Amino acid sequence: MSRVRPDVPASDLSAVRAPLASRRTVLLGAAAGLAGVAVAARPAQAAPVYTPIPKLPGEVSRADTRTTRVGKKKFEVIDVVWGKDRARLYVPWATPPKAPKPGSVAWMYHSNGSTHTALDGAYAYGSQLLVDRGAVCVCPNFGGSTWTTQAALTHQVNWDKYMSGVFNIGVAFARANSGGGSLMTYAYAKNMVRGMRGIYLANATYDMEDLYARDPGRIGPVYGNDPALVAATNPARLPQSAWAGKRVKTVVSLVDPVVPPERHGLALAGLAKPVAADVRVQYHDQGHTVPGWTNSDMAATFSSWL
Repeated sequence: MSRVRPDVPASDLSAVRAPLASRRTVLLGAAAGLAGVAVAARPAQAAPVYTPIPKLPGEVSRADTRTTRVGKKKFEVIDVVWGKDRARLYVPWATPPKAPKPGSVAWMYHSNGSTHTALDGAYAYGSQLLVDRGAVCVCPNFGGSTWTTQAALTHQVNWDKYMSGVFNIGVAFARANSGGGSLMTYAYAKNMVRGMRGIYLANATYDMEDLYARDPGRIGPVYGNDPALVAATNPARLPQSAWAGKRVKTVVSLVDPVVPPERHGLALAGLAKPVAADVRVQYHDQGHTVPGWTNSDMAATFSSWL
């Protein structure tokens, strides 16, 4: 929606460091017919380099080591498959798995129609600002655009178990643009993510029944076109007490034609303010386009909640 730019035993949550193979070992492996070893005239493939960040449980791919644009901090970009879902992580060298000192995690909830790859898209610059502060950033796919369905909530539970099993988490934060807001607000209000200190919404959704009423053809199918299922996990139906002690910042536009703030960001702020620890509202005039300044503002907001 936004225009900006299985269950596995806990015993498996042990990071594995891949040994580096010597040339002799590679040649012997090729002779033995081991899969994945280049032979004859085919060029040899470089072994993965794990740096200070060892291979993660469920890791399926890793890009070349990157450096943040501002702080010049090294970090790894890693894709993990877990609980039948895929996530992309930014893991700072400063915050390896099971570090002695508890660190922070920032959850990114992708917008409707996007995927876990939003960590390298809409959330890339903001996430790098968080990496500069030592935060691990994670953007699960949550099964795709499944809103607050039971499938999406199951993925949320699985990813919370994964992250807390792999990293030493002291505190967590979350950010959502557009359609990612509903799952984020529901998960926060229901305490589904351990250590969550506060959330940041940018033109983000909250009231699933409003979305369903205005666009049943897009919202309905993942709920089996059952209004009762939409209502059952609608964060807007949670009691005010669910927001006691919580921290929320919502960035809204009064001319947003897709996510009207009076039913979403402003509605959440109004409900939470009497009982929450901190509620902040900021306006912009760019409609449903998420302003670029939200990246640095998000990082500053999370820092203020530490």
